[in-house]
Amino acid sequence: MNDTTDTDTAEHLRAALRHLEAARQDGELRKTNAVALENVSNTVSTVLREYEDDG
Repeated sequence: MNDTTDTDTAEHLRAALRHLEAARQDGELRKTNAVALENVSNTVSTVLREYEDDG
C-alpha cells in the first residue's frame, strides 16, 4: 500500500467510529443492534490501533 491508501484507510476507520458513536448517542440504535455495533466498534478500534502501530 502507498501512503495515500494508508491515510485513506485510517480515515475511513475513524469515520466509521464517529458514525457509530453518533448513532449511539442519538439513541438511534435498538438494543440488539447496539450490542452488535458495540462489537463492530471495538473491532474497528482494534484494527485502527494495530494499523497505526504498524505504520
